[in-house]
Amino acid sequence: MITIEKSHSVRTSGISEAGISFGIKADGLAHIFNVLRNSLYSNKILAVIREYSCNAYDAQIEAGTASQQFIVTCPDLDDPSFKVRDFGSGLSPEGISEVYAYYGESTKRQSNAFIGQLGLGSKSGFAYGDNFVIKSFHKGTLYTYNAYLDETKIGQILKMSEEPTLEADGVEIVIPVKVRDILVFKETIATFFKHFKSKPIVNNIEQEYLDIYWQTSNQVLTGEGWKFLKARNSWEQAPTLVVMGNVAYPVDGSSVDGLETSFHTDFIVEFEIGELEVSASRESLQFSAKTQAAIKNRFKAISAEVAKTIADKVAGSKSLFEAKSIYHNLTSSSGDFYRFGKALKDILWDNQRIDNCHLSWTKATGKGVRVFDISKSNRSERVVIRKSNQEQIPCFEWSRLYVDDTNHKFMQRLAHYVHDSKSTGISKIYVVEFDDDKTKKAWLAGVGMSESELTYTSSEKINKIKYTKDPDAYSGPKDSKHSACEFKLDLASDRWKSTKSAYFIETEFDLSKGGSYIHINHFNCKSSYQPGSDCETDAQEYIKLLNSGSTFKGFEISYPKVACLKGRTIEKILKDTNWKDLKTFVKDYIAANWTNGQSQKISNYIELQRFKYSYGKQMNYLKKIKAIKAISEFNELVKSFGLFFKDGDIDFDTGDSFIHLFSRVGLLDAVTNGLPATLSLSEEFLKINDKYPIFDAVDWYSDSGPAVVEKYLTLQEKSLTTL
Repeated sequence: MITIEKSHSVRTSGISEAGISFGIKADGLAHIFNVLRNSLYSNKILAVIREYSCNAYDAQIEAGTASQQFIVTCPDLDDPSFKVRDFGSGLSPEGISEVYAYYGESTKRQSNAFIGQLGLGSKSGFAYGDNFVIKSFHKGTLYTYNAYLDETKIGQILKMSEEPTLEADGVEIVIPVKVRDILVFKETIATFFKHFKSKPIVNNIEQEYLDIYWQTSNQVLTGEGWKFLKARNSWEQAPTLVVMGNVAYPVDGSSVDGLETSFHTDFIVEFEIGELEVSASRESLQFSAKTQAAIKNRFKAISAEVAKTIADKVAGSKSLFEAKSIYHNLTSSSGDFYRFGKALKDILWDNQRIDNCHLSWTKATGKGVRVFDISKSNRSERVVIRKSNQEQIPCFEWSRLYVDDTNHKFMQRLAHYVHDSKSTGISKIYVVEFDDDKTKKAWLAGVGMSESELTYTSSEKINKIKYTKDPDAYSGPKDSKHSACEFKLDLASDRWKSTKSAYFIETEFDLSKGGSYIHINHFNCKSSYQPGSDCETDAQEYIKLLNSGSTFKGFEISYPKVACLKGRTIEKILKDTNWKDLKTFVKDYIAANWTNGQSQKISNYIELQRFKYSYGKQMNYLKKIKAIKAISEFNELVKSFGLFFKDGDIDFDTGDSFIHLFSRVGLLDAVTNGLPATLSLSEEFLKINDKYPIFDAVDWYSDSGPAVVEKYLTLQEKSLTTL
């Protein structure tokens, strides 16, 4: 990569003495090399994988063998070594000396065909350990060197052997790996190569495992060198990534002046090598004027492409109803293009401006017009028809519009679409009836449609629905369930049931053998026997609980076959110590099987929930401030209260699901074991707030505020240390 040199122009006047040049004394070399090895990279395992893989890519570009895959070997228990083998030209002993012995030496600064430029990455093995092996296959000879840190802490490269070889030219780097880090290497390798256009051969990792990491799902829109991804919800948006030289860098949108917030998340954009400036560690971007300008120019072009795509999607519709349906899909709060509101000002279909998702008419044009909607009943699978009194029809992608010409016999032609909505994608159908052609023409003129846009019900074939009786439906007082006392939960019952008893299967238990039980009353459940208590829960919640035994890693509970007993049966076994209610079983299981303070972690997570509820905006604000020690320590404290983690951050979805699951069935106190939180996060936050008066004036909802506050506090701390 061509290095960008900043120009400096300093003039001197009236100074006769020569200046003193900067340099490094011999006794300072060990310290400087230690800084380059240990302080340059924050993620040392990722640094090793990134630097040597990028070097392999560059070596093959230089040798003209770019089409050949280089080889990455993941460490395993049989051979705990990370290896990267390229098929470049290899290095002579003199070349090895130049590349690996000198910091700052690089042959790649004069071309943007190469990723490297700084002359630091080839020594990144020292960031992880005290030695690494260099194998150079060069012109029929294999040279093996050991790079190691000696007592001087400066390091040496020692040739171990020299022997003839028939293997192809190239270099292989071998990094000894600590056994405890093998799984981290595996996950980091899979994650890192996701954005490589030409992926390497990866040994010791199953392809199915790699495919999970390498797939890019939910692509809403793609263009030349960019992708726009759909987030599942607003709190799971991923930061925008820019990819340069196969390496993905997250974009801090607030660091790019004037970049629209629409582009801060969910984009993956490719840049040519050299377009952007990166930090010395290559872990992040340098948001210099050049980098900011390149990012803004690229997203300006993408914005134009997005606007054209939206306009083309609407313009290509076959009817006004379809055009408005597409508009709704794009612009609703859950729509793929909701964030691009500025691009949706002049959307046209057939020269009509589209700015809403309704077909509307007036009372005058609605005379002699009847509108019906066909949908599923809220209580069953049956399809029902209702007459609408509204003077508008909402246009959604899951709905359809028909005009009836079958004398109100449209249900037998249309209802099956709604009944089979999972396969058809249609959950509602609107049918319009007119008294006569004159009424129809007036209505069409009122809503802005033409005759050619209409679909008539007679165009559909008769396809009657055959309803089957629900085998789980309550059959009345004669049902034996209502007189029986012993049941088990139907764990396969995962859909809504019209009766509470449908979740239970009548069975018999040998009460003399003991076991675990749930108290049921009117087919509601309790985790323990509590006569007179109103604390009852739907059986469906207990089904979810018993099916979740191994769902939450690190907090597994192996549930036994649980008897569901009515009160008069429970009274027979209360004195039998072989029987435990579910609450007691959970407490005993946790005491016997959980270690490392899982219960404490759950109590801490509940405290985190409270803190997030009270200070959620402040928590997200402070998370963006990293340079201030007291704040970063608080952020780490907050993170430590997380129960589950995803992509290195707290997974609130899984944690909240865990708490909700046990809370709904009255077992939350059983899994927390009555432990209070380690400390109050709210009190700790107030200490931070009191320590830095600037927080009394900030806008906690501001996206750009944290960067400003961080700069202010950094300057403040520097001024205090230099007084």
